[in-house]
Amino acid sequence: MGKYTKLLWDVDETLLDFTAAENNGVQAVLRAYGVEPDAEKIACYSRINDSLWKACERGEITRDHILESRFPLFFKELGVEGDGLAAERLYRKQLDESAVLIDGALEILERLSGHYEMYVITNGVSKTQYSRLKKSGIDRYMKDIFVSEDAGAQKPQNAFFDYCLERMGHPALEQLLVIGDSLTSDIQGGINAGIDTCWFDRKGTGDTQGREVTYIIRALKELEEIL
Repeated sequence: MGKYTKLLWDVDETLLDFTAAENNGVQAVLRAYGVEPDAEKIACYSRINDSLWKACERGEITRDHILESRFPLFFKELGVEGDGLAAERLYRKQLDESAVLIDGALEILERLSGHYEMYVITNGVSKTQYSRLKKSGIDRYMKDIFVSEDAGAQKPQNAFFDYCLERMGHPALEQLLVIGDSLTSDIQGGINAGIDTCWFDRKGTGDTQGREVTYIIRALKELEEIL
């Protein structure tokens, strides 16, 4: 074991396949309102949702604003008459029940669990994230789970990482490694907090967008070579 003793894991698109969960949720909502789902409609929702979360990461809007506005905006874009808040509840129910694992996720957690303290660091709704982590089996490998809703701040904001570090008992930063797929939330958040980062570059682009990433992996199993 090298210098790292504590691993801070992102969840969506790092350990769990959020795209699959999102697709299933949006399809359920569209069908509930008599609209046949297709790739173009799902892509439309994703664009709206992603733009809102990016604004939240920048501190421009709140998480509650996202949950209250994304389906009304989506319905407006599609020209669909519907109750956006009711659609949000249906979508959230579908999401709570989704736990599609990224390839190799449980295997890497199992191999590392006896050697490192592991934590979840995730943006999202607490109830949903706890449900998905339990359903997938990820929760049993984690010493603690830190969700932005509980923290009152989002990655990459320093306040989120301050909350995590306080809950962890203020460990030495050089013992920590942030692992995640998002350059704007996981990696930027780690950089802001002075923590080493490992970017999970699933698409293999190699483009760090100018960020000084400590490590890059393209498959979860490659993490063991770093540690």
